[in-house]
Parts: sequence; C-alpha cells; structure tokens
Amino acid sequence: MLVDTLWDLPRTAAMLAGFRPMLANAPIGPVVNTHGDGDHWFGNQLTGAREIIATRSAAHRMRRHGPGEMKKLRLVARCFRGLSRLPTMGGHRWEVAADYFEGMMAPFDYTGIRPTHPTTRFSGRMNLDVGGRRVELMEVGPAHTAGDLIVHVPDERIVIAGDIVFSGVTPVLWDGSVRKWIAACDRILTLKPEIVVPGHGPLTDAAGIEALRHYWEFLSNAARRQFSLERPAASAAAAIVTSDEYQRQPFATWVGPERTLINVNSLYRKFLKVRSHMGVLERLNVLRKTALLAEKLRLERQTATAPKTGTP
Repeated sequence: MLVDTLWDLPRTAAMLAGFRPMLANAPIGPVVNTHGDGDHWFGNQLTGAREIIATRSAAHRMRRHGPGEMKKLRLVARCFRGLSRLPTMGGHRWEVAADYFEGMMAPFDYTGIRPTHPTTRFSGRMNLDVGGRRVELMEVGPAHTAGDLIVHVPDERIVIAGDIVFSGVTPVLWDGSVRKWIAACDRILTLKPEIVVPGHGPLTDAAGIEALRHYWEFLSNAARRQFSLERPAASAAAAIVTSDEYQRQPFATWVGPERTLINVNSLYRKFLKVRSHMGVLERLNVLRKTALLAEKLRLERQTATAPKTGTP
C-alpha cells in the first residue's frame, strides 16, 4: 500500500523508482491519499493503482481543485511582476509577492498531470488487510483540510499522519479548524505511536505531536489577544512572530514562520464567525501579505547576523 504521491510527475516517478527494488515481489496495491491538497495526490496516475482511497470530503475537494490552479498561480506571479513595473503601483511592493510565488513554484513541473481521483471513498473509519497486516484508516478532518485521514499500522506502532503533522515546519490552516486539528493530535497520541510520518518534515514521534499541539494552543491564545486589540490580521501575525514570547518557543526555529499570517487570518475568520469559504481573491491577498512578512523577517535576520563595524 502506498500512502500519498507528490506534487508533480517527475518527483513521483523518482519516488517510485526508488521503491522499485522493494516492489519486485510485492507490487503496490491500493493507494491512500491523506487529503485533497495536490502535493499529496497529483502523481496518482503513475502508480497504476486500481484502487485509490480517500475520505469523501477529500475526494470532493480533489474534484474541484486540480493542477490548473498551480498553473494559474504562475500567471498571477507574472501579473504581480508586471504591476511592480508600473510607477503608480510600486508602493504595494508587488515584486516581493512575485518573488515569493515564483520561489514556491520553481522546483515543480505541473505539465502532463492527468487528475486521477479516488475510486473508493469513505467516512469515519476503514480497515484494510495489506498482505496480512491490519491497517486502519481514520478520518480526522476537518482539521488541516476538510477531509484529512491518518493511517495507523498498529503492529508496528506507526502513524502516517499526512498534513495533520508538520515536523519542524510551520503548519498551514486555510479552511480547516484549529480545535479539530488539536483533537486530531490528541487522537494520534492515544494510539501511542513510536514513529510518526509527517506530511512535511522529518520523521517524528509523540514529542513532535505535542510540539505541534502546543503551537496551535499558543497561536490561538496570541491571536485572540491581538483580535481583542482590534489589530488587522497581518499586523497581528507580524507582532506575534517577532514577539519575545514567540521567540522563546521551540517552534520559533521552524521553517516558514511567515505562514503564521495565514493561520492568524483563518483564526480571525473563526472569531468573526465567517462561515463561507475563503474566495480566490482573498487567498491571493493573504498570500501577498504572507510574502511581505517573509521578506520582513528575512531582512531582520540579515540585520541581526550582519557583522558589526566601526570602532568600539
């Protein structure tokens, strides 16, 4: 059984080539997609799997969001680059967003992808027999996304967590739920895994789950305080990640601290009881502000590490 594929066909092909020696006598049977984000399923077509399994909610998202979205984001980056050259638009620093978007896209090739969707959809729980081994699929969304699942291999005490777990990487929340994300972390902890395979970052264990859980608790409280001060989400996120309190936390060293702006924006929507999904233009504006925060943090790091000059 294969859990998840990758963003594009070249990377998925390389992954499968690496697996080939182990697959000679045990070819891939079912493929499980942990959720509907493309970096976990765009390579499905290369597996040759007759059965692809996902939750109903994840399958619904996969039908609505495909590789075309990523190609459009490249077009948006080019538009931002053009706006940056207009004298009247320079103050918005469109070039920073263009650099950020292009940097996200640069490693990946979205050509040739034929969206290959789940053939088996479930809600709640599904148990599989994989070569005589019990494998448990457990729906835990909406958390990171609406349709998250985790894969539990009880006899090995392994949990393959998809994007419920980011290890050493700042997590991202758009339309999910912090409360249910924390509950999903708790559910993994009740399984007492020895090894947790995250959606992003290196292998971890229960300590990694606790660290992620702490991040969400810290951020929820910090965002609530900023909200009560009536600060806009972008200003609140910048204040949080540059605060002494944040810098004392273990997650201060995680990759991508600027993503906290996305998370704070999503928390603000919950505080305001906004029930509609975030529209495309709003998402792009949040990403643009995220790029600006990334640039601000980068410049501050440069200043902090620059060699001191002058006479003492």
